[in-house]
Amino acid sequence: MKKQTVMVLGVSMALCLHLMLGVAVADKGKDLPEAVKSSIEKAFPGAEITEVEKEIRQDGVVTEVELISTDGIHYEVYVSEDGQILKVEEDGELPWIGGELSIGMLVRGEREIYKDVGSEFEPAPFIRYENGPFEIEGYDGLDASFTLFGSGSYKIALTGSVDFEDGYDPDDSDYLEGMDELDTLYSVGLKCETNYAGWEAELEFEQDVSGEHDGQKVELAFGYPFMAGDFEFRPTLSATWLSEKTVDYFYGVSVKEARPDRPVYSPGASYEIGAEVMILRPLFGNFTAVGIVEISTFGKDITDSPLVDEDYEIEGGLGIMYTF
Repeated sequence: MKKQTVMVLGVSMALCLHLMLGVAVADKGKDLPEAVKSSIEKAFPGAEITEVEKEIRQDGVVTEVELISTDGIHYEVYVSEDGQILKVEEDGELPWIGGELSIGMLVRGEREIYKDVGSEFEPAPFIRYENGPFEIEGYDGLDASFTLFGSGSYKIALTGSVDFEDGYDPDDSDYLEGMDELDTLYSVGLKCETNYAGWEAELEFEQDVSGEHDGQKVELAFGYPFMAGDFEFRPTLSATWLSEKTVDYFYGVSVKEARPDRPVYSPGASYEIGAEVMILRPLFGNFTAVGIVEISTFGKDITDSPLVDEDYEIEGGLGIMYTF
């Protein structure tokens, strides 16, 4: 299994470097809209632009430009489509710790694939914090990343995550009673992100370090965020490879767990295909409405498990977010 882990990590890194190098070369010809570029050059001559993205504000659709001025100060500059600078902010406005913080609360609904587990609805707090190379996000679990190197068009980051409630709960249904409890999972990994012509691509390798299953997973995701009226849409398609140990942990049945209506099951490696869309709409001040819908389908080694009676899983959430 160690050889398999090294091979998977090697393939992931090769794909990551291929994506990055290809986009980095192509990105040399990528420019800001002429009106935006002209305004930035006049207001911040000689500045290094680190990131560019479209954003919806009360002013309408604007271009957010993150840059470092010649005197080393980090700025976020919001520019209208006709080149008017609407707002200039220094990065790191939070007292004491700096960075940007968003918190929110969603009402989440989920229909899982596990046998006899019905739909569940529950409140789900959300948090996101970003400060330079460090990012942390909490929703289903807790995900953190630290960018090792990169630019506005690509980056490579170390990642770590904590999953509190991934998988089944033996108390979710009578059929799952007697299955082993699934504990909190910890994982570390490497993530590559790149963007070109509005498209975003992400490749991530994760290794379990909690000792619960010692498995791996590799996820490749593509997104294309766009604006429509006052709404920002962030659709994403993803494909995730799950190692044999990972699949067995969530969907296998051991001899100890088996019973007449729940036979022993030892699956192999499998996959998950997901489609997600996040919708954002500014409300007032720093408040934003958030909606999320996600559907996932699974490979045969997962759907053939006696623990599973659905071929797909649906999850959605609706709530509000405040950005400091």
